Amino acid sequence: MMKRLLTIITLFVLGLLFTWGFSIFQPNDGLVIAQTNRSTPMQSTPNTQMNEIDQMFMKEASQGGLGNIMLGELALKKSNNAQVKAFANAEIQEQKQVKSNLMQIAPKVGVTLPTTPAPKFQAAMTRLSQLEGEQFDQAYMAEGGVNAHLENAALFQREAAFGQYPDLISVANGGLPIIRQHFNTASAATNYQFAQVPQTFNNQANAPTRQMKMTPAVSQ
Repeated sequence: MMKRLLTIITLFVLGLLFTWGFSIFQPNDGLVIAQTNRSTPMQSTPNTQMNEIDQMFMKEASQGGLGNIMLGELALKKSNNAQVKAFANAEIQEQKQVKSNLMQIAPKVGVTLPTTPAPKFQAAMTRLSQLEGEQFDQAYMAEGGVNAHLENAALFQREAAFGQYPDLISVANGGLPIIRQHFNTASAATNYQFAQVPQTFNNQANAPTRQMKMTPAVSQ
């Protein structure tokens, strides 16, 4: 009887020691901490350097630059007019400079710039590709000259007035004089008057009825 009692007591003590030993090597507090760390998501710090105007400017200026470079390169291939080619070259250089400026700023603010033009440029490219000769020249100067620079003027003016990030504001202020110069050149070439369509390019039957007037000359 005594031996049986001793055996029971011994087993009970060993059980306690085993339980205490397991707790020492694997503390509950450590497990709770580990589980808490795994379940806590990493918080990203919002970019407070830019406002929504800045973000819109980076996106639209980048897409517009890609689109106008594309149209300018098409003009260099299709046009036989030396002044149209000069305008296209000047436009390409303008947009490449804006692109370079934006590419330098983008990593600083954690922005990935678009790599393709906006759909409207693809649509204009499709239509312009179907035109030839003077009709192409007029259409390119209307789209890549007048329309593009009306849009750019609004975009750059908005950034200059309401943007927050200093480097982007500087890009906008630096681009506005060139935009104005190119708009004036395109307007003179197409006899453009504000809010009027001097000529349509919706079908081949709408042939130009006047000669291009490329004055003043485009300065590189």
